[in-house]
Amino acid sequence: MRTIERRRLRAPALSLAVLVSLAAFTLPGLAPPPPAHGHRFYVAAAAGFFYPGQDAFRNVYDKPAWPLEIQLGRELDRKLDMFAAARYLRASGSTVPLPPVFPEETYALRLEVLSLRLGLNYRLGRGRVVPFLGAGVQYAFFKEAWRDLPVEAHGRKAGLFAQAGGRYGLGRSLHILAQLDYSSIHGGPGSGLAESVNLGGLSLMLGVRCGIF
Repeated sequence: MRTIERRRLRAPALSLAVLVSLAAFTLPGLAPPPPAHGHRFYVAAAAGFFYPGQDAFRNVYDKPAWPLEIQLGRELDRKLDMFAAARYLRASGSTVPLPPVFPEETYALRLEVLSLRLGLNYRLGRGRVVPFLGAGVQYAFFKEAWRDLPVEAHGRKAGLFAQAGGRYGLGRSLHILAQLDYSSIHGGPGSGLAESVNLGGLSLMLGVRCGIF
């Protein structure tokens, strides 16, 4: 009798365990988070090339600009990442003379922009190659200095950005990162070249991403 009772009890118990396991892995609310290569949090560092989106900006700051970015993020679920980032950009150029100023009366300029970003990335797959799309908000602190004169202008403005890119896994936690993003930061009134200066534009960034825990 005890042998028969044990067999009768084991069958329903095993069936119930199987059903609970299937439900846990199939129902959206009960599905466990992905292992994310063993790491939920990550840090990333990238550098790249910046192309200003406004003609007036390009006329004044005609030297190449190379932004640097540090990023801290967390994988929220199988598709979504949240991240915070700090991006630093320094551009050099010279004033553009306006009539009736003589063409030789130009002065060297330097612009520094520190942007604090908060955004979301939507991953389009999982595997060694992971493409993504993202967007977010940013708050920029900028300073323009005339290098030959004691003249400086400071400001801060909010803006938006959107990005697309991908990463390639080199191991359990290390990835190569590539992304193209567009940012918009309206810095306020400009000179006679433009009524409003947009400090944003296109950036092509390359870097590395590393899972931390």
